[in-house]
Amino acid sequence: MTMNNRKMNNYSLMRISTVFVITISLVTSALAIPFLPRTGAESLAPPNVPSDPNPANGSTNISVYSVLSWNCTDSDNDTVFDVYFGISSPPDKVETAFPNTTYNPGTMKYSTKYFWQIIALDDNESTSGPIWEFSTKDNTAPNMPENEIPVNASISIAVSTLLSWDCSDPDGDNLTYDVYFGLVSNPSKLKSNQTGTSCDPSLVGDLFVNTTYYWRIVAWDSSKASTIGPLWHFKTTTGEEEPFSVTIVTPAHGKFYFNNAERMTLSGNNTIVYGRITIVANVTNSAEIAYVQFWVDDKMIENLSSPPWSKEWRPVIQFSSALSLKRTITVIAYDAEGNNASANITITKWRFHPLPWIIAGAALASRLVLHTTVVGVFYNVQESRFSVSFYALRAHYKTVGPFQMRKGNIHFKHCTGGILIGPTTLTKVGLFHKFAIGSFTFIGNVNADKIGFGGSLLSRILSRRAG
Repeated sequence: MTMNNRKMNNYSLMRISTVFVITISLVTSALAIPFLPRTGAESLAPPNVPSDPNPANGSTNISVYSVLSWNCTDSDNDTVFDVYFGISSPPDKVETAFPNTTYNPGTMKYSTKYFWQIIALDDNESTSGPIWEFSTKDNTAPNMPENEIPVNASISIAVSTLLSWDCSDPDGDNLTYDVYFGLVSNPSKLKSNQTGTSCDPSLVGDLFVNTTYYWRIVAWDSSKASTIGPLWHFKTTTGEEEPFSVTIVTPAHGKFYFNNAERMTLSGNNTIVYGRITIVANVTNSAEIAYVQFWVDDKMIENLSSPPWSKEWRPVIQFSSALSLKRTITVIAYDAEGNNASANITITKWRFHPLPWIIAGAALASRLVLHTTVVGVFYNVQESRFSVSFYALRAHYKTVGPFQMRKGNIHFKHCTGGILIGPTTLTKVGLFHKFAIGSFTFIGNVNADKIGFGGSLLSRILSRRAG
């Protein structure tokens, strides 16, 4: 083999080896690369647009204490937010990479429009939400203080009294109060920034008797809006305690009353009442009266919590009692401190009523006037001004009069009697309503034909044919 041939063979061998190595490398890399770990993150979809704002976009009358909230979703759940908020549009950024979907802006201003926006961030990608807006409610001052105690212009107030009042706020804010109290119509401040609705005026020292004091309340809400209450005043007691007493003014001793009117004066202390009567009492006390009770014997007929202290009494008729009866009227008054005072009067209460006399008269007349009551089934009951006629198909009668009473049965006979009296209970039935079932009463005896209903009917038919 020549030198040139040897060199050619070596060169070919090298080419084949190189191609083989390159081929093996390509195959190995093609199989290995899909299974090697990735060194870089693959970018996913950006966050969704923030939505569902609360307060709602364009809403008004929003509380100044409101908290902002929104919704936003992301496929890999690692979203954070930049929060923009303020009174200008676009608003300023107030939070960066904020992790929550609620944001507390703190106490806002009343009657103000606010703008806000949320930008959602996910790694290096972001999604901007729209700019939303809302307006806060107007600032409303507290309502006027009211229901003052002592009541304005009241007198004889104890020197140990407490001041109290009521007040509310239309926004529901917590209120505080400044209390002004003194001897002049422009009183000085006694207490400030108190939360309760009562105050002890003795903070300035013991109150004087028989003295006029002035006071007012200024109410403040949490936003420093205030309402100045009216100027109130009261006068303290004279220092001479008025005895607790009750006097029954009506009915009075030694009087005769007819249907709630005084008619005459009687000798002695005897009091007579006929018909209804209005019981009137006079109650005096330095303390406030809680309630007044009216009693007759052992039964309370009224319990009053405010004057006038009076009660109209209309006693129930008691037929089993005598026509006159002694009754005791008692009035008991209770004050706010639990003390009580009472007064009573014994009267003769006439119970006359015309109803029992009417009943007794009817019962007497039923024995003195001859009358008959029939009960049964009747045909063709006819009533005239002075008499009644009927066919008794099947009836029972009872006749009652002075020193006599008789009863019996009537069947299929034509009957007559005097004028109808008393209750009549008849139910008409049958064709043309000629038949009746029930009872009625008439004056006098019952007069029945000797011939029966059938014979009477037959005689009438025969008489018509003969004619």
